[in-house]
This record gives sequence, structure tokens and C-alpha cells, in this order.
Amino acid sequence: MSKPSDSNLSAWPPNLQVRHKNTEAVFTGCVETAELDDGYGLCYPDTPAWEEKLEAFISDWRVGSPNMRFSLRREVDTHRVWLEITGPEGTKQFVEGARYMLTSHLNPAGSLMFSLRHGLRFLTSPLRLKPDFVVIGAKKCGTTALYDYMTQHPAIAPALKKEIYYFNAFHGRSQYWYRAFFPTLFERMMAKGRTAQPFLTGEATPDYLYQRECPERVRHLIPKAQLIAILRNPVDRAYSFYNHNLRAGLETLSFEAAIDAEEERLAEEREHMVDPDRENGFAFMNYSYKARGVYVDQLTNWADVFPTQQLLVLKTEDLFKDPETTLRRAFDSLDLPYHAPAKFRKMNTAPYDPLQPHVRRKLEDHFAPHNARLAKFLGTDPLW
Repeated sequence: MSKPSDSNLSAWPPNLQVRHKNTEAVFTGCVETAELDDGYGLCYPDTPAWEEKLEAFISDWRVGSPNMRFSLRREVDTHRVWLEITGPEGTKQFVEGARYMLTSHLNPAGSLMFSLRHGLRFLTSPLRLKPDFVVIGAKKCGTTALYDYMTQHPAIAPALKKEIYYFNAFHGRSQYWYRAFFPTLFERMMAKGRTAQPFLTGEATPDYLYQRECPERVRHLIPKAQLIAILRNPVDRAYSFYNHNLRAGLETLSFEAAIDAEEERLAEEREHMVDPDRENGFAFMNYSYKARGVYVDQLTNWADVFPTQQLLVLKTEDLFKDPETTLRRAFDSLDLPYHAPAKFRKMNTAPYDPLQPHVRRKLEDHFAPHNARLAKFLGTDPLW
């Protein structure tokens, strides 16, 4: 389950902020789980507070995820209640992935404890590392899976969380705020003393690729960092992004209506925003279904600032079809030997209806010239 940055979340309508925080509470607050044939059961104390949270969760998710089923089952004798989430293929993966992400270093749920951890680390931030690599995007292209696989390498230490948004939403903060998310110099020295291996760290914020101010900001702080972009068929990426927004309550239009309305939505924001970093606006962050899929312009923006050898471009389809080969390329770019993760786990994979053929054709026609330019830019055959 992808999370917005704190900055982006604050731009959401209040009811959607409450919905998002309630979703985090439900996925992380269960006291027991049970695997079902077609989903999972999550168990909670049968209290008025949890009843309110679970009823709100079910009401919201039935609208945003009509392909999944949500129901409550009470155990009167144990004073517990089970939330059962079931549905077609992909439902189990979605529940597993959401809980894993929200309880790990990937996208931990917001909490006072997390804020305290970061605050304490800030005290030692001058002694903390800058990242050796950054996964810059693209959004809904598998950055979470890629970062999860990479940070299981014994020579890579994960950041406190995967998505930091320092070079866009939080670029006004000091570098020491940023460095508080990374390990210390002493951790690197101790690791090298034990293993004689490199000790690398990095982050993965998928909005960096899309936002035009990011390359210069990254170059200013970490000019030698390895940059990794992973790209997905832009038609599939757009539809996945739409369904993500539908689940979050951010989208009310049909997909076809949303892509038809995109230019108007973004133009309206351009007209009214005075901030030159207008990509940080609500519409740019959430309704850029087509714009984010014009990868060649975004990569060119980065290539104008960084040498080509510092920019690795991967394909989402390759990551899931042949994860070992794709992961080897990522490790090679960091001069690391291959290391297999414990599990090639897919995340953010909620089931949804197939894309209507006529809408797919419309988008394929839209992206065809941009994909041709991308192939020329990369010096490869067409990616899709």
C-alpha cells in the first residue's frame, strides 16, 4: 500500500486524511492473522473503538475496491472480532504486502514512536551518511519491490523508510534532517571491519523522476549517487495509478473520464499556483495519469544533469518476469555481487477490473510517439 508523503497528505481533504490514517491503523493494529482460501482474516479486540474503525474501513474500501469483499465475524466467547478480506487472485498478496510495508522500513505507518526515532537520529545527523543510490521512480512501476529486494543485500543498509521526499516536498529542510534517515559513519566502519565488503545505503522516492527541480537538488547534495529508474508500460502504469487513487478515495471519475479530464485538471493548477515547483500541487501529484508516462522527457531532464553511467533504467515487466537478471543489473550498477532476497514478493497488487480495450487503444496511440522517442534515447528496441 503506497503512502503519500506527510506534505502531500496534508493537501488531502480532511475526510481522506482520516480515512488514510484509519487504514494504517487497521492494517497494523490486528492482534492475530489467519490465512483463508481466498484472502486473510485480521483479528481485533471487540471494543467500541475498534468497531468504529472497522466499520469505517469496510464502508470506504467497499467503494474503492469493489473486487474485494469485506466482512466482520464476531467471537462472542473471546470478545474478539475478525475482519475478513477476501476476493479474486491478488487479494492475498495485497493484504500481505500492505501489512509488510506498513510494519517494515518500506513505508512504516505514521506514529509518535517513528517521529521520536527520527528526532533522536537527528541529534547524530552530522555523523550520518548521505545515500549512495536513489531509486527515482517511476510511481506505480515496482519501486517498492525493487527497493525491498535491494535492501536485503548484506552490503546495503536501508533508510529508516523507503520514501523520504527530501528533494521535492521537503527540499526546504536541512541536509541533516535528510541524513537522519540513514546509518552512521560508525556503522559503515564497523561493517567494513567485520566483512571487508562495501556498506551502501539509499532511498527510493518514486516522484523524483517526474519532478523537474529534483535533478539539480540531487546533484547539489549527492553528485556521485547512482540513480535507478524503473519504468512500466505507461498504459498499465496509468491504470494502476488510477486504481490506487480509487482505493484511497482520491478519484471519483471513471478511468476514461479521468484521462480525458487530465489536461484541464493540470492546467487549472498551473494557472492558480504561484509556487514554481507546481508539480508538488495536488493535481500534479494525483491526477497525472498520462503526464507521468512520458518517461523520455523526465529521463532527459536527469540526463542533462548527470552522466549517463550514473543513470540505470530498468523495466518493471523484466523485474517480475525475470527478477534475478534485473536485480543483477541493479547490483552491478553499485559494484556489488548478486544476492537473492528471501522472497520475490509483489506489493501494491490489489485486484481490479481489466482495462477496457477501447481505452487501452486510445492510450496506446497517445503514448506511441513518446515510447518511440524513449527507445531512441535509450538506444534500444521499443520497450513496449
